[in-house]
Amino acid sequence: MGTAERRTEIMRVLCRRRHETISNLADEFGVSTRTILRDIEVLSVTEPIYTQCGRYGGGVYVTDDYSMTRMYMTERELNLLHKLSKMADEKATCELSVEENKLLKSIISQYTKQKN
Repeated sequence: MGTAERRTEIMRVLCRRRHETISNLADEFGVSTRTILRDIEVLSVTEPIYTQCGRYGGGVYVTDDYSMTRMYMTERELNLLHKLSKMADEKATCELSVEENKLLKSIISQYTKQKN
């Protein structure tokens, strides 16, 4: 496994577990703790991770709201949500076309967190 692949996998592990120790990561990836520290240092520049010192609770953390698979809305999706918001503000009856209804259902399925 190369450096880039290992760093991607580290982020996947952190997103799944939310917290892990440096030594556990080193054991899991078969590298030294110094290598993991370098990886974390590089990743922390572009990813929302941080380290915390301490025997209990120390290690690497990923921020609570971060997900590697987070998707961003398209302009069509945002326009639909703005339309719905405007209808709600005006207390208007919600009237969506068949295409808009399909898009809304798609948004809901894409942005709903999977239950474990």
